[in-house]
Amino acid sequence: MLTDSIPKALAPLNLEKVAPGEYAQTGCHLEVAATPEQMPGVAQAMLKEGCFLESLTAVDTSKAAFTLVYHFANFHELCRTVVHASLPKEAEAPTISHVYPGADWYEREVYDLFGIKFAGHPNLKRLLLPEDADFHPLLKEFPAEAETKAEPEK
Repeated sequence: MLTDSIPKALAPLNLEKVAPGEYAQTGCHLEVAATPEQMPGVAQAMLKEGCFLESLTAVDTSKAAFTLVYHFANFHELCRTVVHASLPKEAEAPTISHVYPGADWYEREVYDLFGIKFAGHPNLKRLLLPEDADFHPLLKEFPAEAETKAEPEK
């Protein structure tokens, strides 16, 4: 079972947390806490276990940090894994797009909406907003009524 083999595959990485999840509450069988620097290794281990990257997003948790949230799943066995990685606001996270090419788009979206940079990303540019946009709309500091460069002139 993946709920047994994934923790074994992640053990050499010395992660902060690898624990059973509360599937009925969270939709995840395993919960993992890692540092951003550990994410390429986590991604490699998940790929070797036959998992795919289901989603990647971020949460603006405080004035000092973000939480990157990675969801992995498997086509052959019902096993969803969530990985949380805390990232200081001004820091960069390493890309996992060399492990999961589909992460390219997720990382671009996170960069566009939160301003989080992914070191080593092959094409880190805005995905949804214009290149010259001077804001990241999912930051808690972003005022709801702010005028932005992306709005047309009146």
